[in-house]
Amino acid sequence: MSLKLVKGGHLIDPQNSLNGKYDILIDRGKIVKIDSSISPPPGAEVINAENCFITPSFTDIHVHFRDPGQTYKEDIFTGSLSAVAGGYTTVVCMPNTLPAVDEPSLVRYIIEKGEEAGLCRVLPAAAVTKERKGKELTEMSLLKEAGAVYFTDDGAPVIDTHVMRKAMEYAGSIGSFVADHCEDLSLSADGVAHEGEIAAALGLPPLPPEAEDTMIARDCVLSMHTGMPVHICHLSTKVGVEIVAWAKAMGAKVSAEVTPHHLYLTDEEWLDFDCKAKVSPPLREHEDIEALRWALASGIIDIVATDHAPHAQQEKMAEHQHCPPGMIGLQFALPIVLELVRKDYFDMNRLVEVMSINPAKKIGLIPPQLKEGETAEFTVFDPSESWEVNEEAIKSKSKNTPLLGRKLIGKVKYTFFEGKIVYRDR
Repeated sequence: MSLKLVKGGHLIDPQNSLNGKYDILIDRGKIVKIDSSISPPPGAEVINAENCFITPSFTDIHVHFRDPGQTYKEDIFTGSLSAVAGGYTTVVCMPNTLPAVDEPSLVRYIIEKGEEAGLCRVLPAAAVTKERKGKELTEMSLLKEAGAVYFTDDGAPVIDTHVMRKAMEYAGSIGSFVADHCEDLSLSADGVAHEGEIAAALGLPPLPPEAEDTMIARDCVLSMHTGMPVHICHLSTKVGVEIVAWAKAMGAKVSAEVTPHHLYLTDEEWLDFDCKAKVSPPLREHEDIEALRWALASGIIDIVATDHAPHAQQEKMAEHQHCPPGMIGLQFALPIVLELVRKDYFDMNRLVEVMSINPAKKIGLIPPQLKEGETAEFTVFDPSESWEVNEEAIKSKSKNTPLLGRKLIGKVKYTFFEGKIVYRDR
């Protein structure tokens, strides 16, 4: 059915100064009319959006879909299902696959698999160094031509400062950027949980925050001196926030992202010794969470990115030192960020900026817009609907999240991509 009428939703799009209740008429995938009241044309499918917000759909610049090499954890189709159930229509896959995405053929493979799934836009980030070993730079120009949207060795830092400097200069010279997993491995070796009272009480090997902070500082200084951009992945510490704020004030081309779990969960998740709490960087303390929330509100942090990291159940049941770090997040980002809106950290316009506009612009895309003549690419969600996180609700192959059994508030009802409904809440 080519005609669709979405009625009674509250539209939010700061790009077009939209903030109010409107109807949206869609014909052949295009938004043909936005008005306060539109009568249903003959044959139109009418979608009731009463009590819902409608925003441009979301972009996640940091996900792990585990293809190639570990599709027992996730694949591009199931990852895409998770994305659209969370309101996302663009995702960027990390290159820490088996093999690592360090050749143009692997970049094209991921794009083609995403197109085959047909649910959302699946784009690859490529490795900074060959095999992610931190020594020899990849052929960035060829990787970018093949479709890589940026460069990262995510899952591992670029330890060698000279290599990192060259990488930033090379990527910047071709209109791209490097994103870094900031971790000084000499400080974090064998660590499991944030260094603090919880880790000490439970006897868990500690991960000191300075392992992250020192690498953030290094990357910010490199950006300042080279004039090249750098992106800080999954910022998690209050000191890291201050370093990024300083670097931006000094004119460095630094951007930063924060994950939903670092905005919501603390290291207290370790109290039952459940390895679903293990993530890199680790869950921090309350004062870190508060610093991250205000940094997101103020613009020090630019983007919410989930770092959706699926693992198999048996892997997460291993002893804490041996289980892999990471948790899934695509379906939980919206309700977690909505909680910050409800608590008055920021408004709905800022939610759209950090989940849709800023991440799309960061990777060189034109963000989706609620505007006549544009392709319908938006998310309809009920901000007050409560739902339980259970295995049936999770679309990912993997269920590794400390949120299992808990209730979240805010639920995606419809996701439109390229003019089609790719997700309906049943």
